[in-house]
Order: sequence, then C-alpha cells, then structure tokens
Amino acid sequence: MDLNSISLGAIQEKTVAILGYGNQGRAQALNLRDSHVKVIVGAREGIGFQLAIKDRFLPVSFETAILKADVVMYLFPDQIIPEIYLETKKFFKPNTIIGFAHGFSYHFGGIEILESCQYFLAGSKGAGAVLRDAFERGGGLPGVYALNKENPELENLIKSYSKAIGLTGHILLKTSFQEETECDLFGEQTVLCGGLMQLMEAAFETLVENGLNPEMAFLECCYEAKTIIELWMSYGPHGLTEKISATAFYGGLTRGHRLINETIKLEMKKIFKEIRDGSFAKEWIQEVENGQPSLIKERTRLRNSKLEETYQTLARDCFIPKK
Repeated sequence: MDLNSISLGAIQEKTVAILGYGNQGRAQALNLRDSHVKVIVGAREGIGFQLAIKDRFLPVSFETAILKADVVMYLFPDQIIPEIYLETKKFFKPNTIIGFAHGFSYHFGGIEILESCQYFLAGSKGAGAVLRDAFERGGGLPGVYALNKENPELENLIKSYSKAIGLTGHILLKTSFQEETECDLFGEQTVLCGGLMQLMEAAFETLVENGLNPEMAFLECCYEAKTIIELWMSYGPHGLTEKISATAFYGGLTRGHRLINETIKLEMKKIFKEIRDGSFAKEWIQEVENGQPSLIKERTRLRNSKLEETYQTLARDCFIPKK
C-alpha cells in the first residue's frame, strides 16, 4: 500500500472521541491532535483524567464525548471494554463509527454489534508509548486495520485515521477482526509474552544454578536477545547468519532444534486451537471475574525473583533511558 497516497483530509473532517486515556488512548489522542484532527477525550475521574488535563485536553463524560463525535474509539483494556460499551451504547447516533485498537471484544462476542453503526479496528504493532515516541520523531509504526462491512468510504476514513495516529511505518495491512485477534493472541502467548520471556528466564536460571555470575547470565541470555532481534529485523533470517560468528551460528543450528522441536510445535497448535475455539477467551474472562489471581501471583513472583534483582542492578546504569 502506498502510504503517501493516503490523505488526512477524511479524518480531519470528523470529530473523534477517545474513550479511555491510558497507554493507547493517550498516544492516539495526542497523535490525532498533532495531525490537526478534532479530538474529544472521554474519561472518568482518576489517573487518566488527570493526565489528559496535564496534556491540555478537557476530558468530558463518555456520554458527552459520544454525542459530540462522528468516530468513537474504545481504547480500554480488553477486559473493560464490554462493561463500558454496555453502559454507553445507548448514546450512539445512527451511523456512529465505532473503533477499537484490538479485535478481542468484537470477535469473541463481548459487545453487541448494532446494525445502525459501523465498526473498525486500527492497531499499531507496538505499545502506545512506542507509537507516540515514533510519531514525535517524525515516523510511525507498522499497523493493521479492519472493518466489519466492506464500504469504500469507510475504508478511506479508516486509512486516514490510521495515518493520523502514526500507522505509517511503511506497512499498513488490511486484515479482519478474526485474523487480527487470533494473530495477536497467538504471538503474545507463544513468543512475545510467553515463549520468549520463559526462555530467557529459564536460560538465566540455568547459568546461575551452575555457579555463573547473575549479571553475566543476564547480559548473555536477556540483553543480547534484544540485539539479536534488532539484527534479525534489519537483515532478515539469512542476513543474520552473516552478522554473527560461525560458532554462534553452528551452536544455534545444532542445539536450537533440541529446544524448539516437533513437541513444541504440537503445543503451539494446541494453543492456537484454544484461541480459535474461544476457550482461551472464556478462561481469561473467568480470570478477570475472579480478580486476576494468576496475574497477581506471577507479578509477586517476578518482583521477588533473582532475574528482577539482577535487572534492577544493571538497569540503573545500562537500560533505563535518561529523561
């Protein structure tokens, strides 16, 4: 897709309500305003409300924001969207355009799809803070968009919206609510927040248990993961092999498959099946209804772990960006 051909004009003619002023809501609201789009922030009293004021917005109630807007964005965590949508759908005008940054609530039936409204998603391949930082530096992030019904006028508006929030990192893919949701959840669970995190911690623990310095273990098994990923993304799978030592290439070739083998791939297929058939969504909703005990327990474990202690020791000098 030629991103240069996308005009901001379509979205600049609309008023956008950003409901929720957290990580994603703040980034999109600020980027829209800097793209000369009229933005209304809907927020309840709390940290987000105060942050919106600090950012020179005048936050209003959800009702007021929705009634004044042409486009309404629900930028809350997945587990919160259904409740707020249920409370606020009575304020929708006919032909209200409703957007999300992720398809979870739409795809898994967490919200009622109204025939009188139009629905879309526009999501960045990166967290809100990363999107904002890229936008401020004059760039953007790769992104995806989807619409619930084929409509050339709506698609043009979504592309315009996507450009306005900074989804201009050379790639803007058209997808579907189902595909975006399944890919996003699978990537998080098997690589980004599951496989990679578990792999780094297990490797770190193995070295420490064998008597090696925790700081050396952290640098080798955690910090260098960042540098390898950067090389991989810059040069590709084949190019990476020419940027690392022959020893590293051979060691990874001959030992890597002992970790990532057919057994692991079978488990990945099971994980994907749990996503597609909705069982993961049901499990997560139950976790939320129970007060998120698994998340609380894991955060406590990590906070008291040797890995966290080592990170904090090194982070003071090496990793935390200087403001």
